[in-house]
Amino acid sequence: MTDGKTPRRVAIMQPYLFPYLGYFQLISAADEFWLLDDVQFIQQGWMHRNRLLVGGQEFLFTIPVNKHPRMDLICNKTFGHAAVLALEKLRKTIVSSYAKAPYVSLATDLVAAVAEHITDADKPADFTDTTCFALERTCAALGINTVIRRTSDLSLDPDLTGQARIIAACRAIGAESYVNMIGGKALYDGESFAKADISLWFLNPTLPEYPQGIAGFVPGLSILDAIAHVSADEISTMLTAAELIRA
Repeated sequence: MTDGKTPRRVAIMQPYLFPYLGYFQLISAADEFWLLDDVQFIQQGWMHRNRLLVGGQEFLFTIPVNKHPRMDLICNKTFGHAAVLALEKLRKTIVSSYAKAPYVSLATDLVAAVAEHITDADKPADFTDTTCFALERTCAALGINTVIRRTSDLSLDPDLTGQARIIAACRAIGAESYVNMIGGKALYDGESFAKADISLWFLNPTLPEYPQGIAGFVPGLSILDAIAHVSADEISTMLTAAELIRA
């Protein structure tokens, strides 16, 4: 590791742009968060899209990636001018639809910063770097100090998949424990991790309700929704609401 310290707990997950609160609960639960970008990019997945509320209804936004071969690794994906235009449209949508939200400027500033990051790139902006930038800016706003890195820097065996790839990554990182979203409980087993001297944990995300300016509550929206409506201190409390379970 660059600082000479062994991370006690590591989380590894595909890079997501403006993901939901549970993703940040996972980041917050780890000493180091590694973006799994040396695996295939999921077409029509959630890595570059999410949902907000527009007119009280769920609205799906997408930040397009540049065209590459369909079967391509995440680390080969890039953002270009189309992404900048989509981010500016998203910013204007938030300004209009979240006009009464008390912290709307914090959300729009994050979107504008990502657009500027892509614009300032010397070449098409690397997808992982851009997502990492967005996550780091969001984490800073929410008081999360977890270090974020990318697995493509580990030079893992390309033939390794699934659990074997995650264990290999943890070994390369020097992790003592690994935490995964609860949805992966059927994919990972504690015994296999224990044989590698790694303890396995699962995070069960909890999505507390907060005022959204509508009747009822819509969970699982982009973190931009929470940032616009709730103070950073309140979101910080939400980050610790998730349950950690030992495998």
